Amino acid sequence: MKRFSTCILIALLAGCGGGGGSAPPPERTGIPESYYPVSIGARWAYDVTPSESASFIDEMVITGTRMISGVSAWVFNESNPVGDGIAVESYYTKDDRAFTYLGSKFPSGWLDSLVNSFDLMRFDGTFSASPLLNKTNVDMGVDLDGDGINERVDVQVNGAVEGYETLVTNLGSFSNTARLRYDITGTVRASTGPTATFTEILHEWRAPEVGSLRQVISMSADGTTQYETLEARGLSVNGVVAGVLAPKELLGALASADSDTTRPGAPGLASDGTHYLLVSNRLTASGRQWIGQFVGADGQAQDNFEISPVSDLWGSPSVAWNGSSYLVITGGENAFGMYAQRVSATGLVLDAYPGTNLAPDGYNRALAAAGDKWLAVYGRTSSPGTLFGRFISSSGAADAEFTIATGYAGYEAPAVAFNGENFVVVWETSVTSGDPSSTNLHAIRISPQGMSVDAAPFAISTAPEAQLWPQIACDPTNCLVTWVDRRNYPGASYNFSPGPGDMYGAFVTRAGTVLNGPPATGGIPIATGVTANAGYPGLAFTGSEYVAAWSRGAFVNNPGGPTGIYAVRISTDGTAITSAPGIAVSWTPEWATRYVYPTLAASSSGVLAVWLKNTEQGGTSKSIAGTVIWPKVTR
Repeated sequence: MKRFSTCILIALLAGCGGGGGSAPPPERTGIPESYYPVSIGARWAYDVTPSESASFIDEMVITGTRMISGVSAWVFNESNPVGDGIAVESYYTKDDRAFTYLGSKFPSGWLDSLVNSFDLMRFDGTFSASPLLNKTNVDMGVDLDGDGINERVDVQVNGAVEGYETLVTNLGSFSNTARLRYDITGTVRASTGPTATFTEILHEWRAPEVGSLRQVISMSADGTTQYETLEARGLSVNGVVAGVLAPKELLGALASADSDTTRPGAPGLASDGTHYLLVSNRLTASGRQWIGQFVGADGQAQDNFEISPVSDLWGSPSVAWNGSSYLVITGGENAFGMYAQRVSATGLVLDAYPGTNLAPDGYNRALAAAGDKWLAVYGRTSSPGTLFGRFISSSGAADAEFTIATGYAGYEAPAVAFNGENFVVVWETSVTSGDPSSTNLHAIRISPQGMSVDAAPFAISTAPEAQLWPQIACDPTNCLVTWVDRRNYPGASYNFSPGPGDMYGAFVTRAGTVLNGPPATGGIPIATGVTANAGYPGLAFTGSEYVAAWSRGAFVNNPGGPTGIYAVRISTDGTAITSAPGIAVSWTPEWATRYVYPTLAASSSGVLAVWLKNTEQGGTSKSIAGTVIWPKVTR
């Protein structure tokens, strides 16, 4: 890793740490083997913050084993060690004696080329008994002074265990975390006579069974000191999962680059409890088609398959799981109609294309399941003042259409969830047609038999300015509704999206009571100010907490603040919310690219967040990326 000239010695798993000050007396015994877990598929992701450049995400994965100089070594692939997107492959061995670095496939510095074998930790009681590395008068392989002769170097590395502590991070709380210190000193001897010394003080925090959680480095040479920190953002090791891993491309080549985010539109996503079904629209040589992509519980793409051979339209699909199969609703543009098809948990399309026609002019749909049936909620272009619903049975048959609500200026962005007794439908409606600042949120409960439980829709939020893009999910007691709120930005333009906007929320009881204050002034501030700058929210309930996500900003640093997909954790009573600016779920968008439409679904182990990478760069194409958000752990 490109930390500084010497940091490469500590390499990937040992990490680079720092701090400063004098070292305490070393523990000669080292730490147990359990602090260095190795298994194929183990994965760690880090937020890397150098003092001299922008932060970035780096991820390490154990991809297998390989023979290195006659020894079977573990292969670690590091995706982005220096922030340039170029991966590096390194090799390690672990036995009863030590955890040993054997070098990299592509050495990234002169010092790396000097290392044939280097103990990062000794388990045999000799960790601090002698230097971990001690080389003198070694040919650097580099001519620094330009005289045609390579310089030579002396370098020594010593390690110490400074102690044990409980480490609290964004991943959770880890007891018995070992704090390690590495002191690296060296002298470069120029062939022309001058010498230069360098030092590094490295600290690393390791927890049993999960490995490296935090790494810090202080690097000094020629009177200059640089710093770098690595903070674990996610891990999946031997069945222990926590945090957020680095995002992955899940579906690519969906549409040619342009500024129209509705092509291909928002992705559809649902989970059967163990894995996820992601659905999007894709442009092929023969036309548009609906494509399904299964994603594992670890966020890794699995098989993809064709749901429809050719479609005449774009549009955002809806997906829900009813316990035995998925229902995918597509269409809703170009007078083609809105159709439903069932898909099995193995990717078998159960209903021939195009499936059941739910509404010839249906649009703005939402979908939820209860028992073995689904409720589809939608508007119709022929009836702009009415919101409709239809139940679809487990066999794919659609019941008669019924009216959910009518009499408003319009119905936009409906969302629906089942609260254990009834469906709760929430939507946007404008008090004054054509005035976006008059948009409010209303809701109504619908019984599993299709009857309105409430005599009339009730208000979720009627605060000043607009309330937009409602989302709803339910826990065993209440439902949480989240939305983008413009109350704190009176008079701000509505001609761009997302932002400026804050994230707000409110709980709704099973009896239909809105908590958290009166609709005209209430609501829970979830993320506010420039660190919110929110649009296109998503929401899911994990079984223990809610996860709310949104698209922050549009293009890089426009209209202000960090951009990308961000999320917060929300307790079931709303009293505990991840502090601002929230969890950085994505990396920073590429140039001329917006990350929009974050969509969430919960499995038994975590929440998958996916979003559209809407690139406008000529010669490129749009794609769906995503990653898993796991609950915090206590160990």
